[in-house]
Amino acid sequence: MKERNIMKDQGLSFDEVILPAGEPQPVIRGENGEYYIQIKAARARNVSFLVLDEEYPCEKTGEGVWRLKCPFDAGLHFVQLLIDGTPVLSPYLPIGYGYSRPYNYVTIPEEEDSFYDMRDVPHGEVRKNYFYSSVTGSWSGMIVYTPPSYEKERDKEFPVLYLQHGHGENEVGWTTAGRVNWILDNLLAEGKINPFLVVMNNGMVQTDVPNQGRVVDHTLFERRLMEDIIPFVETRFRVAKNKGNRALAGLSMGSIQASRTAFAHPGYFSGVGLFSGFMHDIMQGSELDMVDREASDQGHLRLLDDRERFREELRVFFRAIGNRDSFMDEFLADDRLCEEKGIACERRIYPGIHDWNVWRMCIRDFAQLIFR
Repeated sequence: MKERNIMKDQGLSFDEVILPAGEPQPVIRGENGEYYIQIKAARARNVSFLVLDEEYPCEKTGEGVWRLKCPFDAGLHFVQLLIDGTPVLSPYLPIGYGYSRPYNYVTIPEEEDSFYDMRDVPHGEVRKNYFYSSVTGSWSGMIVYTPPSYEKERDKEFPVLYLQHGHGENEVGWTTAGRVNWILDNLLAEGKINPFLVVMNNGMVQTDVPNQGRVVDHTLFERRLMEDIIPFVETRFRVAKNKGNRALAGLSMGSIQASRTAFAHPGYFSGVGLFSGFMHDIMQGSELDMVDREASDQGHLRLLDDRERFREELRVFFRAIGNRDSFMDEFLADDRLCEEKGIACERRIYPGIHDWNVWRMCIRDFAQLIFR
């Protein structure tokens, strides 16, 4: 079995981890092209990996090494190592952020160069900034991508896309798992998009609720974006301060935040993207909502009652999902709402499920529609 190291571009380290003596490569490729995850746990009685809530037992191969044939195709996949039933974070697999905590993931390469791979092209910068939120009364951090021309064209004001992650993730997701910076670098080099900034914030907005303590309130993102984030960005960066040069997009929970915000404040955004996304707020009042409250009244959807205004305000309305996404019924319900209201959208169905492999394709295509 060929032990080719493919663990490049880790969330916490660009370079691969140099393994200690006797530690097996965590991901290897077999002679027939199949991939395996393996871990050394000599004293363990049982080792398995949890993938999308399904547990896959490993086989012990000798010398204390446990191995699992990857139960997924090419692309990025979050995996939870279980040793004797206890969740463990492996130091030898890449570490990202998912399920509301640091989490291992595995990347199986495509057969050929992919649109999200790092290429020999001009590269933008990924910056970490901190700001004080008047909405929550606390500090927060944001990730900002600036295109390669940002430092060269000192007199230019650039468009900006505010881009959100999903439930259980945070502001680092789009640059670690999503590779949005490399995707945009490649599109710019191909002349398929105009340069713009991308601002990524933590949509799992934490706050204190009486009688509940510290909770996440996804609905607070709307106020934080409008009252804190946009003013900070428009003071700190050279961005155009008008509707035509702002867009908003998000995946899964982030799509709820995008639709709530863009539909409630149409004068601020010229485009909105909903990736594996929802026009309705299906989270508020659900089991995922940490705040004890009633379901949303969906007041933001009133904009759809005036289709002419909707079309004039949001010049780009993009909706997309994977063809095997578990939320397809909700997506189709939004289809019916658009048809009923006479709302046109750019609609895409990709091969895949509710994961980053689909969301990378979403941002690739959405980016080519905005700021043209």
